[in-house]
Amino acid sequence: MANISAPMAFRPPAPTLRIRRAVRFFLIAAVCGSAGGCGKATSDDIQLWKTTEKGPGRLVAALGDHEAEPRLRAEAAVALVEIGKADEVDAALAAVPANERWGVIKPLVPLYVTAMGAAKDSAPEKSLALRDALFSLRASGEAGDQARIDAALMPGIEQELRSGRVRNGRHSVEKILTAVGTPAGGMLARLLGEPILGYAAVAELLARVGDEGARRKGADSLVARARRERPVSEQMWKAIGLLGGPVAVAFLEEKISTGNRDEANAAVRALQQRREPTVLAFALKVAGDSKADRSIRDEMFGVVENIGGLEARDGLVRIIQADKEELVRYRAFESLLVVAKQEGVLMGLEAFPASPSYKKVDVEDLLVKLIEKLGPPVRLVLLHGLESKFPLARMTTVLSLESMGKTSDTDALDKIAKDTGIIRGFPAGDTIGKEAARVAGTLRRKG
Repeated sequence: MANISAPMAFRPPAPTLRIRRAVRFFLIAAVCGSAGGCGKATSDDIQLWKTTEKGPGRLVAALGDHEAEPRLRAEAAVALVEIGKADEVDAALAAVPANERWGVIKPLVPLYVTAMGAAKDSAPEKSLALRDALFSLRASGEAGDQARIDAALMPGIEQELRSGRVRNGRHSVEKILTAVGTPAGGMLARLLGEPILGYAAVAELLARVGDEGARRKGADSLVARARRERPVSEQMWKAIGLLGGPVAVAFLEEKISTGNRDEANAAVRALQQRREPTVLAFALKVAGDSKADRSIRDEMFGVVENIGGLEARDGLVRIIQADKEELVRYRAFESLLVVAKQEGVLMGLEAFPASPSYKKVDVEDLLVKLIEKLGPPVRLVLLHGLESKFPLARMTTVLSLESMGKTSDTDALDKIAKDTGIIRGFPAGDTIGKEAARVAGTLRRKG
């Protein structure tokens, strides 16, 4: 006779881990109520609270709990970031005393790093939030913490830059690299030595955050790459100009001197990207070279403006004095006002040669209007200009006072009302004194 086994007792399906956690949480809440008293939170509680309505508040409380273990508080911080509450983490940590905060940061850094790596491919937005949260710790951590944070941040950013897909979250990549400092500049320079497609963005970052050595290294790599390009792209010209340095400057000067017109113009524009004092003598030479291409000369004045200084001022005055083309003289005066502001007005006006003819409309458009743009500070300079030995300087300052002067300036204008000086090219009978009397009358009517 066959053995008949006793029927097995019925067993319900095993609850999932999430259900077990929910039941546990429910029972604890039911028994302990709002008064607590049933023990401290656990790692399981932290994970559960990520999924409940009141969980964020409990996570913040756990992070701020002075009696909780630092590791548990760090787990609460990670959980808050993962559910989009990074700002709450920053605020909660800022409220914690420094010594206590350092104790939380110690376990929090590796937890952030681990979570960031785990989310890298499956949840890129969460990974970015964790990267930002990790960087937020940097200002509060000790030197050792900062070094660990930097070591964790840099590889991911380098990979993004290499691929040309840079992500900016609450903290931009530029901000992060600026804080990291010299190591960041070295990384960017190394990237420019590789055949990456996004070199333009890397060069811009290096120009902002790198030290001189890193910028030069990056520029040297770009120059070597540019020599292999035909033609050199516009973004390559700009990148080389942004980084500068001896090799970059020599390359750009070479192209300006011996390249075709397009290359020369692109090289000049590249020199305008960064202030390079060593270029000044070359820039003034080209700007004042009557045999050079007109468009290149015009662009080179921009280089001089960008460098500025006393040597630039004096060089521009010499061009006004000596250049045979009136448009070049006017362009040099424009640059002089950029470099020297109101202090350049009289030295520029008095540098214009007396022999050429000057049309009144050109003086008004190319001298007076530029002077007016300097605003109120130029007014006292104009009053001194009424006493200049040079007729063009007196006439120009008179015309400028029509818009820049005050009623109190009429006495100074009246003093030269009998000035019989004239400007070649102006309408017949239009003396300096006649214009001074007219402008004085205009100012009185305004008053």
